[in-house]
Amino acid sequence: MVSAILSRRRAFWWRKFTSRNVLLLLIFLFIILLRFWKVADLFNFTFSEEHQAHLAWEQVKNFHPIWIGVSAANINYYLGPGVTYLNALLFFLSKGDPVILAYFSAILGLATTISLYYLVKELFSKEAALFTTIIYGGSTLINFHDRRFWNPTPIPFVTVWFIFSLIKAQKDTRWFILTAILVGTAFHTHLTLLLFLVPAAFTAVRNIKKIKLSTWLAIVGCYLIITSPLIVFDLVHNFDNILMPYRVLTGKQRPALETFTRQNTISHIKELLSATGRIWFIKFNTNPQDQIVLESHADKAPGNIALSLLSFLALGSFLLKNRRKGYESFFISFFVILTAFILYPSYNPEYYLMSFLTLLTVAIGFWLNEIPKPLAFVVVVFFLIVNLVTVLTMSTKYGLMAKKKLIRATMNTIKNQSFTLQTDGALVEKDFTYAGWRYLFKAYGKTPTQSNIDKVLGWIYPDELSQKKSKLKVIVADTVELNLSEKPLAVYQVGVYRAYVFRN
Repeated sequence: MVSAILSRRRAFWWRKFTSRNVLLLLIFLFIILLRFWKVADLFNFTFSEEHQAHLAWEQVKNFHPIWIGVSAANINYYLGPGVTYLNALLFFLSKGDPVILAYFSAILGLATTISLYYLVKELFSKEAALFTTIIYGGSTLINFHDRRFWNPTPIPFVTVWFIFSLIKAQKDTRWFILTAILVGTAFHTHLTLLLFLVPAAFTAVRNIKKIKLSTWLAIVGCYLIITSPLIVFDLVHNFDNILMPYRVLTGKQRPALETFTRQNTISHIKELLSATGRIWFIKFNTNPQDQIVLESHADKAPGNIALSLLSFLALGSFLLKNRRKGYESFFISFFVILTAFILYPSYNPEYYLMSFLTLLTVAIGFWLNEIPKPLAFVVVVFFLIVNLVTVLTMSTKYGLMAKKKLIRATMNTIKNQSFTLQTDGALVEKDFTYAGWRYLFKAYGKTPTQSNIDKVLGWIYPDELSQKKSKLKVIVADTVELNLSEKPLAVYQVGVYRAYVFRN
């Protein structure tokens, strides 16, 4: 009798366990589908990717220590070389084929999704973790951002572990070692992550008496090791980087920022409202380049205000119900990021909110677990359906594979002949807006002797440039048909791109 009861109980708990784990597995398989759907075809490769790619390929060609990476926007500060080294490693494995960047970005996005599940499960509940996973992993907006490979790519992953380390450090101060590692990592990725220094300082001061000397030594040591390239750079270059804030405050150096105005603040608030609506739904029949790319195409769909209000409803509910001691890092982080975004005197693109959007999915997941389950079920099912349709209807017209096909076709005429490369289109600043092609010709065809991006990036690859007159000239036109004064040897078209081959 007793054995029969125990057997039934074991069967009940086994069914409960397997059903929950099967659901979790199905959700992750669904997210994998969304994240890897046509990942190479949809991958973006414009100026930011090309800049990083040339820096990385030089390391593959001739490895040598470098102390800085790309510059941080318009404030005259250089980031560390961490992402450049990572890019170089990936190029070494793929022999320079940028398609590996597309897959790595998707894998990192999946790692962030898993990290979020772990964080929310540890801090709140498995149910809230499941909802958070669905929102972060299923959101097309976040999916688009996670598909890019450039220095801001690790922001969501670092954000998750920043918050987790600060909350865990309040019980075990050795977690501050991870915090120090992440602070160092911020100098290699994106300076918006340094906003987490505010909750980090708050947590450290509150627990400073509990931090042992050995932990302090580990904290300082880890930070110095990770930022050592930047330290070397400053030692060699008269502390140019580290003194940037001082020179700005004293007027000796002026970053390319705008003055603080009410109009700017209003535009930033509008951008914030749009992003918090777009996290639920963008639009059908779109593409990543129009929605998130800075340098080229831009047909960004505005966020729905009702969905934006839903996001802030979830955020407010989350903050009200998690005011207990130990969870202040969430409140401080939300407040600091939003304040900085709204007041920063410059053009603020949406990706400056990547940390905020990552944490917002935690708030939404927590809120969904608090509302009546039938209502949560309806919201989640609707969310998954519209985002699935959005992903399945995405256009690949500006993606990497379309460019690769055009280059491979053009090589039928170029063969082994030398050629110069020029890019053209309807937008201004063609060197930036239509960049990416020089590296792609090098990866999928033949290296040009000259190109119009050389005056911006040519300092990276001087050994590839030649002053000799090339035999051919190639013009790649983006979304326009050129009015030609001479007849080309050949014209190739793949989607919205055309390549014209002339005798030089």
